[in-house]
Amino acid sequence: MIYLDWASTSPPDEAILLESASLALRCYGNPSSKHGLGAEARARLEEARARLLAALADDGDRAAVPRQAQGRIVFTSGGSEADAIVLLSMLRRKDSLRGTAPHIVVSAIEHSAVYEEARLLEGLGLSVTYVNPGSDGLVQPGEVASALRKDTTLLAVMAVNNETGAVQPLAGISKALREASSALGRREPPFFHSDAVQALGKIAFDPATLGLSSAAFSAHKLRGPRGSGALWLGAKLEALVLGGGQEEGLRPGTENLQGDWAFSLAAEKARASLEARRAHARGLEARLMAGLSSIEGALPLPLGRTAGDERYSPFILSAAFPGLSGEVLARALSDAGIAVSTGAACSNRGNKKGRRILEAMGLEPDLAFSAIRVSTGDLTSEADIDAFLDAARSAYRKLKI
Repeated sequence: MIYLDWASTSPPDEAILLESASLALRCYGNPSSKHGLGAEARARLEEARARLLAALADDGDRAAVPRQAQGRIVFTSGGSEADAIVLLSMLRRKDSLRGTAPHIVVSAIEHSAVYEEARLLEGLGLSVTYVNPGSDGLVQPGEVASALRKDTTLLAVMAVNNETGAVQPLAGISKALREASSALGRREPPFFHSDAVQALGKIAFDPATLGLSSAAFSAHKLRGPRGSGALWLGAKLEALVLGGGQEEGLRPGTENLQGDWAFSLAAEKARASLEARRAHARGLEARLMAGLSSIEGALPLPLGRTAGDERYSPFILSAAFPGLSGEVLARALSDAGIAVSTGAACSNRGNKKGRRILEAMGLEPDLAFSAIRVSTGDLTSEADIDAFLDAARSAYRKLKI
């Protein structure tokens, strides 16, 4: 199988998984226990936490000495739980607003982990404003600022869109947020959260420099294990789910030392090879887009996207094949031994939620319905791209209406 669905999950790094399994066998104490085995487990857990935080503090310049890490890391079961911790904590903000329901702002192109939580909060009485992107898939700072109210408690804008690869202008949004807050007479801007699952290890990403309050990450997107994630915090957050007090009381439950250790190793490895892997991805992106242009009718998404455009992650590209359902094309490609998707895997369980992002950009429903997503990684070769293009060209000619 030629695997071109890295945005859904990445092939695990065998050496990292073996090292973490070895750690689990010899360091099996509960990190909360006071005996020697517990103390050893706690030490390894804190080492993993520091390693992951250091990976975030580095701006990607290999010649520079990494700056001192800012903020703190709370380990979770994945990116979705990290997102949920932040959004659900807004239910604790009612008291600070004298009993009134908080107002939150989220982009309309968020991953389901944020978007569906926002809808849940809306059903529980919170006021939610959804901000659409432009046709290029980018959320403009001015649009976010105009949605801000004096009672806004949270803003959520993802770092890299999981379907289009659009790299959101978080620094510009943060600046607009501060200015709009000042104009409204607020003492401080609202809590600013970003789902950065598709950013870590793929773009230079420093949440503190970007002006974020928090950011969510997932290990399995960068060749780490499933079931391990993290929430970076640069601001105070109140817990909604309570328990044994682990992870600053924000994520109760016995820590997943094996997974967290592997996550930190994967993040460190991805950081160390960031520039080389981005250059590799840019080469694949150029080859892919050149090949798509030779398939009559096929269109890159967002419309007008060109190879090398720094506004988009080179690891993710959506393409429309008008006159053919994206799901049909994905199945045809699977039969040919090539794995692609029609959007986020968690949004494709018997429904069309995966089209929400493309339609929020103003794309016609029929065109959005014809889209597939191709996502690559460090194991992807030029031969893989060529095989995909040949198979897609053949299937499109045969199956399109």
